Amino acid sequence: MAENYPLVEQREYRRPEKTVGWLNRRSVRGEDELPLIAAHQVRVFRVGDDYVEDPGNLRPDDPLVTGASSVTVVDRRVEVPVVVETRIPSAEAGDFTVRTTFYCTVTDACAVVRDGVTDIEALLLGHLREVPGLTADGGDLPIVDADAVRERIDARLTAYHEMRPAALSGLRARHGLVEVLTPAELAEDIAKLQEERRQRERDRVRQEWEQEAALKRSLLETELELKREELRSTSALHRERNRQEEELEKEYGRQKHETLLSRFRRESGAEDQRHELSQRAERNRFTRDELKEDVRLIGADPILADFNAWRQGDISADQLSQRLHADEERRSGLADSRRRHELEDDLKRRAFDRDEVRWQVEREDRRKELDREARRDETAARQREESRRWDLAHEDRVRARHEAREDAHQLHRDRHELNQQGLAAWTQLSKQAFDRGLFDGQLTDPGAHINRVQDISYDQDRPAPDRGAGREVPGTAPRSIPHGEPDGFDDDADLDLGGTDSEANLGH
Repeated sequence: MAENYPLVEQREYRRPEKTVGWLNRRSVRGEDELPLIAAHQVRVFRVGDDYVEDPGNLRPDDPLVTGASSVTVVDRRVEVPVVVETRIPSAEAGDFTVRTTFYCTVTDACAVVRDGVTDIEALLLGHLREVPGLTADGGDLPIVDADAVRERIDARLTAYHEMRPAALSGLRARHGLVEVLTPAELAEDIAKLQEERRQRERDRVRQEWEQEAALKRSLLETELELKREELRSTSALHRERNRQEEELEKEYGRQKHETLLSRFRRESGAEDQRHELSQRAERNRFTRDELKEDVRLIGADPILADFNAWRQGDISADQLSQRLHADEERRSGLADSRRRHELEDDLKRRAFDRDEVRWQVEREDRRKELDREARRDETAARQREESRRWDLAHEDRVRARHEAREDAHQLHRDRHELNQQGLAAWTQLSKQAFDRGLFDGQLTDPGAHINRVQDISYDQDRPAPDRGAGREVPGTAPRSIPHGEPDGFDDDADLDLGGTDSEANLGH
């Protein structure tokens, strides 16, 4: 049966939003908005009330494309087979199934799109049912005379088609092959189609399983890569933290070195100052000793001083007296200055010691604070990692339970379908065996054989008992029935459905 014929694809357009051009701006559609067409296909654009056929030459910026409200892809193949089926009564209880093949060709793609010819099988079926006398061609013949009915219908359809061809808008339909199927042939054909559909469904399920497995594998690989990335990030973080700690240690060592160096410089400067002061004190002491000795020798008597100065010829007595008075004042000023300098040096040294102690305390507090922050960060990272691992494990367990439930449901459905098929096959075989008279010459009770269908249906949803190598599968025919069973067969009697020539044709 033709799928998507003659209309392969249909799209509705909105107003184009994309514009191109610098000076002359114009609308344009995207490349993905134009459907791709094969060599035997054409595009039909609807522009207002007009329909324009395009074999693939129009570009996305063409005014016809930008102004179109819809586009349709039409199949232009020649002599495309389209199968139509209908039933006509026969002289017996069953019906004939007439399968007619029409060969169609699109003559006017615009007319097909304008009139909306989407379900061509329904149109051909209506044309087939309009043939006068078609339903009466098999009313006087039995089911076995299907060839005679086919010849009648073929002659009638050929004559009717020549006088009155099928009126399809934009299409030409030519009458072709005619098949007349009996109910048995139709059932066989339907069974074959069902088997093909089941095979396609199994292939689809297998592909879905393969895709799901590939998706799971890719997810696991992605999670592994994420874990590796996290490990690399954690290693880089640890390396950065170690580098920062080393830099802090180096900075601490450098600051400590600078502190010790500044302290050494301060102590060295203080030592130099003390040495200089001690030298000055020694000079002053020597001067004082000399002066004391002079004073002791000369005394404070102005007469002696004047006499000494006059004797030396340096100064007069008055000048000597003034000098002695000035020297006394100078000695008192030097003593005050020395005491003041010593007090200032002591104050500066105490201030430097207090600054050194405060700096060491602040440095120790800062180092302890950095250690506490590092420990808190490490604890938080470890807690986040444990929480994430627990979430991943929980998701894996939930996904595993869901997959197990899905597998169990699928296995249950497959077993149920297999049991249904076996029951249908056993019932059909039993019916044909009774119709052909296979149990006429057997010492068995047909009623007991029929009751086995109920036993099979009762055992569909129960597992078969373990009886060694000879256990039976529920829903299938037994290989042999012992004499002691209620069916009444002999010990070595087997159910043989192909003993005679008439029995060999069973099911054919």
